[in-house]
Amino acid sequence: MHRPMYAAALVEGSEAARDLAEALRLAGFSLPSLYGDIPTITDKALVHLGGASAEVVRELAAWIRERA
Repeated sequence: MHRPMYAAALVEGSEAARDLAEALRLAGFSLPSLYGDIPTITDKALVHLGGASAEVVRELAAWIRERA
């Protein structure tokens, strides 16, 4: 993959991570290590969902289930 493609993927991943972080904040959640990253296996942008405690993950899962 060429460097400009990495840059575009990083921007896309970072924007997606910011969008998710904002939505999670509105719902009362935070994933502290949420960030966009360059692709490693595919050519698609990646978002690392970040380190979160099991408690926060279970609360988020329950919140999603209640609204799904």
